Amino acid sequence: MELLGTADCTHPKWLEEIKKASVSNEEIRIEDIYFIPTTEIEDSKRVHHLLILPSISKAEELVERIAPFGNLEADGRPSVRLDGNEIAEIAKDLGALIGPCHAFTPWTALYGYHDSLKSCYGDMTDYISFLELGLSADSDYADRIEELHHLTFLSNSDAHSPSTNKLAREFTQFEVPEITFDGLKKAILREQGYRATLNVGFFLKKANTTGQPVLSVLLSMRCLKLLRINGAARYVEAL
Repeated sequence: MELLGTADCTHPKWLEEIKKASVSNEEIRIEDIYFIPTTEIEDSKRVHHLLILPSISKAEELVERIAPFGNLEADGRPSVRLDGNEIAEIAKDLGALIGPCHAFTPWTALYGYHDSLKSCYGDMTDYISFLELGLSADSDYADRIEELHHLTFLSNSDAHSPSTNKLAREFTQFEVPEITFDGLKKAILREQGYRATLNVGFFLKKANTTGQPVLSVLLSMRCLKLLRINGAARYVEAL
């Protein structure tokens, strides 16, 4: 792994630890591993949203913006009295990327409480740039929904655990110009030819919003061929 999300960057104590690993406001690195500030936020309807932030200072601004609406010290994944539209507006103001977390689980997920992106994000729907698949769906499953065709699908480990073996249990491989927020942003937004090149899902059965168990198996022979692509651009794996 070359790039990980910090997770929980709105928690005061964890944010201090993130700062200790920072080389600069925009670069967080421990040896050869790079980190980007990320956090998961639960809205007023219990839907979870993933935010990917450009820098530590933007994480601090996010803390200031959402602190009046929830207790940020209570949990690394804060619950706030804001809806999806309002959280997306804050993300846009900060230049952060935002999308729904584990969108197909029956609880704390977009399709568990809404029947469309528009229902959740309102007039901020066009700003949503990705969707996290979670353990209840794979890319083929999500791609059957027309409103998701323009989004980049992320396979994240969602490792709410101190156990390091949870890291990269799911991951996304990206083709990026550089290992930075801007580089990752170009891949997620599919700009200048950069993109996600591989989703690897955990071999696990878990119920989805239809109430049916699904088996997430993404690593096919077709996907394996992507691993052998030769090119000048760098490939990175991100949480």
